[in-house]
Amino acid sequence: MRYPKLHTRPELAARVINWLCRMLGVVHNGIGWFLNKALGLTGRTLGRVPWSCRCAVMAAFMALLLIYLWSHGYDWLLARAELNAAQAQTLTAKGWELAFAHLGGWAGWLGLFALAVTFLAFVRRRWALVLQQVLAAAFVVLWTALFFVLIRAPAILHLADPVVFDRYQRNYQWIQVFQAWVPVLALGVLYLLALLTRSPRLWYGGTSPAQPLPGDLVVENLKTHGGDPLYRTSSYWSLFAHVFALFGIPLLIRGCMEKPYGIIKGTGEQVIQVVKVKPVKKKKKDELILNMDSPILFYRPELDDSRVLEELMEETEATYVAQTLEGAGLGKGGKGRGGWPKGMEGARVRFIRLEYDGGDWDQDMGVGADYNMLIQMAKITNFPIAERTESIPIRQLRRFPKHRGPPFVFITGRGSIAVSAPDVKILRWYCLQEGGMIFADNGGGHFDSSFRNLMRRAFPELEWVDIASDDILYRQPFLFPSGAPPLWHHSGNRALGLKHNGRWIVFYHQGDVNDAWKDGHSGAGPELASQAYKLGINIINYAFNRYYELHYE
Repeated sequence: MRYPKLHTRPELAARVINWLCRMLGVVHNGIGWFLNKALGLTGRTLGRVPWSCRCAVMAAFMALLLIYLWSHGYDWLLARAELNAAQAQTLTAKGWELAFAHLGGWAGWLGLFALAVTFLAFVRRRWALVLQQVLAAAFVVLWTALFFVLIRAPAILHLADPVVFDRYQRNYQWIQVFQAWVPVLALGVLYLLALLTRSPRLWYGGTSPAQPLPGDLVVENLKTHGGDPLYRTSSYWSLFAHVFALFGIPLLIRGCMEKPYGIIKGTGEQVIQVVKVKPVKKKKKDELILNMDSPILFYRPELDDSRVLEELMEETEATYVAQTLEGAGLGKGGKGRGGWPKGMEGARVRFIRLEYDGGDWDQDMGVGADYNMLIQMAKITNFPIAERTESIPIRQLRRFPKHRGPPFVFITGRGSIAVSAPDVKILRWYCLQEGGMIFADNGGGHFDSSFRNLMRRAFPELEWVDIASDDILYRQPFLFPSGAPPLWHHSGNRALGLKHNGRWIVFYHQGDVNDAWKDGHSGAGPELASQAYKLGINIINYAFNRYYELHYE
């Protein structure tokens, strides 16, 4: 009887390794073929363009880059790096600002020189080529010096305050510098090498040199791989891998990353709404009129005292008038347009809803519903808003850039909520570490029990708290003297919350506030709908302020 041959584990591992090596060889040869064809096509295409045009384009690019850096460089860099005033002062004390200012001044003069060379590039004279070579060499030297100055700044900030400016932020800034500076530096080096070859020299009226020029030697060496082709090929692949890791991978994963949620940039101040209270006069107590000579008791019939006090309370509460925010906007930093000093240019308020399995997470979502909330926020606060509401799975919360996550997310529905254990951990991380806030709204049905169970899984150590009527949530920017309006109060008349380290991480409205945001307001009436919108603004304002304090102050 013949038995099948059984491979031992070492033999099987060797077969797998050999197969992987063959596959890597195929990929290697394919990439090499593609790069060779791409470079050949690029060379043939550029060969049809006159050297005057090529040089003029490069000189103009350098001129624009250098002049912009000279005129806006320091402020632009601080804005891009999102450094606060204290960090800027640290750089100044260490001499970094002065070094950058000197290089920025040289950049301005070199930019003007590049602007002149842009026009002189069309003069086919030997001296015009020399001017371009001087420009390219000076640009490479200046850009290299700027690169080392910029690399030094994150190291200074990390050494000065390793807690606030931790190593992760330092490394992130280094990567940003590499991605912005190295491609331009490489382009300048290639431009300089191209100018040191035989072809431009002949174009600008020079004689053919007897010996190869420096640029020709470099190009020939790169093509033939020098005296050790195997070593040179390995070096090329190593360089390619590093470049791909620094530039290619971030571009590839950008589609998998969420768009940063920016805090609105601007100035403003914490605003407490001006409340106009209509005075209500209390009726005098009933006075008994006695006639000692008569057995009859005379009095003026009036409403019962308890009823008078009740009506007085109701009328007083009804006289709070919502005022417009005049002279100051939401945010921090002084009077003016609303916003936060360290916010992001071009940021917009986004309304992001959480998706989950098992229920109708998309209840009343989009135009004509919760987008009305954004529209009202834009009208009242003058903040720019997103073009539409959004929804994301819970796991996507991890894919926002660091310190650029949403300050709040919204969750509602009528049915049950099915959330996996990893997603529960992400919710906990989002609220406790990232500083986000869950804005929950009971849409009816089984939502209350499902949501409470979800929060119990995410925050087992926290207990639900009745949010007091005088809490800051109900005082900025609009005043709600009796707390959140109960609306349809599916599971209770009061809003509840979960608090961690003095910060509300969950706001739970039990009365379907989202229903009042809809077109028609589900019969709630315009006044009650207005209160629902203002409550939403209060919650969003609180979430923004707390997120800002955690990550920017």
